[in-house]
Amino acid sequence: MSNDDDNRRMFRRWRDSEVSRNFHRLGLLVAAIIVMAGLLLMAKDALGLRLWDLIPADIPILASGIAIGLTGIGLVSLAAYGIVRAIGWAIDKSV
Repeated sequence: MSNDDDNRRMFRRWRDSEVSRNFHRLGLLVAAIIVMAGLLLMAKDALGLRLWDLIPADIPILASGIAIGLTGIGLVSLAAYGIVRAIGWAIDKSV
């Protein structure tokens, strides 16, 4: 393998750069805000639920709705983190 094919120095520079670290933190912040907003909306919706009107057949439906909601929140926050990191990568490459 020639030195032209060795990309370890380039990747090390990206991992160690200040831009990478700052965009990692920004991505985590954006993801945390999305998770908190999603959980807040789910909690607000749960407060309007009348638990005494539920029948046992409604419990699996409610559980699957909660699981779908949590999965959606997780996927959206992961996508937002990835987009923020991609923007940071593009900015770091242009500098």
